[in-house]
Amino acid sequence: MTDWIAVDLQPGLARGWSMRGDSVLDRAQLAAPLTPVTAAAAAPLLAGLRAALPGDAARPLLICGLAVAPQAVPAKPADLVPLPLPLPDAGALALPALSQTSPPGLMPGAAARIAGFFALNPRWDGVICLPGPLTHWVQVSAEEVVSFQSFLSGTLATALATAPLLHEALADQGWAEQAFAEALDTTLSRPERLAAGLAALQADHALGRLAAGTAPARLSGLLTGAELAAARPYWLGQQVALLGEPADTRPYAAALERQGVPCLRADPARMALAGLTAAWRRQSAAGRAPG
Repeated sequence: MTDWIAVDLQPGLARGWSMRGDSVLDRAQLAAPLTPVTAAAAAPLLAGLRAALPGDAARPLLICGLAVAPQAVPAKPADLVPLPLPLPDAGALALPALSQTSPPGLMPGAAARIAGFFALNPRWDGVICLPGPLTHWVQVSAEEVVSFQSFLSGTLATALATAPLLHEALADQGWAEQAFAEALDTTLSRPERLAAGLAALQADHALGRLAAGTAPARLSGLLTGAELAAARPYWLGQQVALLGEPADTRPYAAALERQGVPCLRADPARMALAGLTAAWRRQSAAGRAPG
């Protein structure tokens, strides 16, 4: 049985699993760039994961998360064929990214997670949301990605946290649920009030009117509300599966549940591993797996 390495690259985080067939032998994770990783830039990161996972240094890799060979939607993630990477390591394969022309969009790291979600939740019907620095709302039908819409709300939150006018207020790491809900309602009903809401947040901090935990919750509520207003055609009247890290999914789950939208939360690492394992199994059955 061939040993191999499954790799899931996401903004800020790279995960690797040392595999023997379908069995996990070991796992590791490293910090990764926040921007989509190109094939050329991936070599040091992949070498780091190899070094962090004990075993044969020549094991082949199967990677999801590289901005390579975009496949236009509609596309079925489970049917994507991994392609050899143009790297010195001839044993590296990458799942294609998913792309869209209108609205313009690129999802480098979603294919394995979505395929894994359907492998573990067959016949599920609804909308998949992948929160993070770059959040994707994905319309699916019969396990096929039909369309998607992407948002930089998470990146905006990070940028605003270091902005001169807001960084002191946002240094507070607490969380006030009521402040989140009020800010969410403001921009969900009137998304054009986002910039004014941010200015009001800054003014309240300068005047000493913010209680503990209020600022981060208000910022999250303002950004999440504006995003949900724009993404309304995706989630209204649907059930939503949230595939993301707990800190990223928290505001989306709270916001959607507040709107009466049923939410299913799924562990993103488990989904990615399930999708990569299924892809490796198909490659092996077809005689295309390296090694």
